[in-house]
Amino acid sequence: MAYRVPTAEVLAVAVSAAIRDINTVGSQRRLTELVREELRRIDPSYGVTEERVRRTAITSGLVLVTVETRDTGRRKRVVKCPVCSSRLKRVRNRTISGGTVTIGKKCTVCPFRMGTTRRVPVRYIFSNAHPRRYSFKKDEQRTLWSGP
Repeated sequence: MAYRVPTAEVLAVAVSAAIRDINTVGSQRRLTELVREELRRIDPSYGVTEERVRRTAITSGLVLVTVETRDTGRRKRVVKCPVCSSRLKRVRNRTISGGTVTIGKKCTVCPFRMGTTRRVPVRYIFSNAHPRRYSFKKDEQRTLWSGP
């Protein structure tokens, strides 16, 4: 079955619509299912991967992400963030003798951090960055419109 790849703008709109009513989504797979449903409303032939949905959601600023990780115990050189593929920045500390030592790395785009050993993402929790705020005044009467 042939499919079309949505543009970044269309995908960002679909992510925004998918998370608008549900303020928190507990997994990357569930978020992707919701986004695919929104994309099917726009064009039934659109297809998208979980990784692209995650990256678009993070870089667009529509979603706040919490990353749960586990430590591999390996000292492997990591240059790119495993969450959003941006470059990792070194976290340095001064020593007593006046030098500096690298104590970890952090991402400048997303909340991913790691120490000297490699950490891998296990679960993503996505939250709406701009949740709807309902303001109900005390003692305010609300009525439903019944129509003409």
